[in-house]
Amino acid sequence: MSNKYIVYGRVQGVGFRYFVYELATRLKFNGSVKNLPDGSVEIVIDSNKQEEILKVIKKGNFFSHVEKIIKIEILECSYDDFKILY
Repeated sequence: MSNKYIVYGRVQGVGFRYFVYELATRLKFNGSVKNLPDGSVEIVIDSNKQEEILKVIKKGNFFSHVEKIIKIEILECSYDDFKILY
């Protein structure tokens, strides 16, 4: 199961992508994270246990502040690891 999440708030310029990357890698999730031009962050997760990682992402890291997360269902994606996209 793959979903895309758009995360809004103070999530750029605060190490949020690296926070998500380290979390996803530690939990062995596949997918990607990238900054979007509007100041939000896009996270694609390819896993059946997405709620596990979303609970931590909603809290953010020390410098970030997550205001809202929008879930978008997407077609199945095949990732073999988790990547930071630029």
